[in-house]
Amino acid sequence: MAVPNPPAFGFSAEFLGDHPAYDGLDEYLREEFAQRQPDWEPRFGKATRLDPSVNRYDYMYLLSGNVPDAESHEDAEKRVRELLDEISHGLKSPRKVEKAIPKPRIRVWRWHF
Repeated sequence: MAVPNPPAFGFSAEFLGDHPAYDGLDEYLREEFAQRQPDWEPRFGKATRLDPSVNRYDYMYLLSGNVPDAESHEDAEKRVRELLDEISHGLKSPRKVEKAIPKPRIRVWRWHF
């Protein structure tokens, strides 16, 4: 089944930090996105990689998806930043996650169909 108006832009947000900072984030994001427009189609999870230069594991939490109804690249970036600000604000309420989540590295791109 074809989507009549697929989102033109996608995004990713990388949160670099310590592994325990992400405890509870999956559950929170599931609840948060259940209340939003379904076209965001979020995907998220934890990842690790070995940094051989310091012989240490780096942890990352990755959130990606679509940016529904964005009319331009600038509009898509604005919508993603607003989304992440809202999510961050919700995380500041007591006991959502164990530690503060670091500021994300955000990327927005145009889908090519």
